[in-house]
Amino acid sequence: MIEMRKDCLIWMILALLCFTAVSCRKPSGFKRSSGFYYQYHVLNKDNAQPEVGDFVMVNMGLRIGDSVLSPMTQNNMLIDELYRGDIYSALRQMHLGDSATFIFGGKKFYEEFLGMGDYPYGKTPIYADIKLLKILSKKKIENAEDQFRAQRKRQRQREDSLIHAYANQYHLNTVHKGIYYTYTKRGNGAKAKKNKTVEILFRARRLDNTVFESRLDPSHPLSFTIGTGEMSRGIDIMVQEMNEGDQITVILPSSLVFGDNGSEVYNIPPFTPVVYDIELLKVLK
Repeated sequence: MIEMRKDCLIWMILALLCFTAVSCRKPSGFKRSSGFYYQYHVLNKDNAQPEVGDFVMVNMGLRIGDSVLSPMTQNNMLIDELYRGDIYSALRQMHLGDSATFIFGGKKFYEEFLGMGDYPYGKTPIYADIKLLKILSKKKIENAEDQFRAQRKRQRQREDSLIHAYANQYHLNTVHKGIYYTYTKRGNGAKAKKNKTVEILFRARRLDNTVFESRLDPSHPLSFTIGTGEMSRGIDIMVQEMNEGDQITVILPSSLVFGDNGSEVYNIPPFTPVVYDIELLKVLK
């Protein structure tokens, strides 16, 4: 009786190991490749396949059996193998539009590919349900990057032309750190310096002189500390050139105000300079 119980226990352990280990036997309906099992649900053999260096867009969900480890998400992935039999190896055997399920050794996938620390599920494999949505070849990516750089160069050149034209038209003849400005009134009060708190009035204009923001009421000035990032770098730079009572008109390049993306809030396009009229009311002690 004791021997029979021992035999039953051994068979139960063996059966459990075969159930949890992906290498114990081939799962039903799956084929074996280098380091993983796979099963196609949709297969488009005539479509393109990704290569090393390509960029792909996929829908992917990770699970352990029927338990979801990660929900279906859209991912952009660069095809570059981390180790033999990883998920990139699986992606390279897929075709555009394919849908498949892959089974990976859980420990290696979890610890080396995902970088998630110790795998908590023993020898249980990880399933990856993947649909390959889009392939961008390395050459197309490089061409797109070249076009993007060329477009940025043209936009910067156009911005430089706009700045010079405005500065010439409105006689902004003084230049400080590449910024064109002119004094419209000179004061003789305290000098503004970095880390000083100041109160200013201002009016912000587009190049067609339409106002998009202003603070002009002396009883409610704008207060900020210079050099702390409360205001744009352009404002910080120019206010430090001012004394109490000074008024200036300045044209600021996009790199010192709204950046390469412009501003949706104020309807400022990318790479667009803007004009500020600034009055320094007070340098606070």
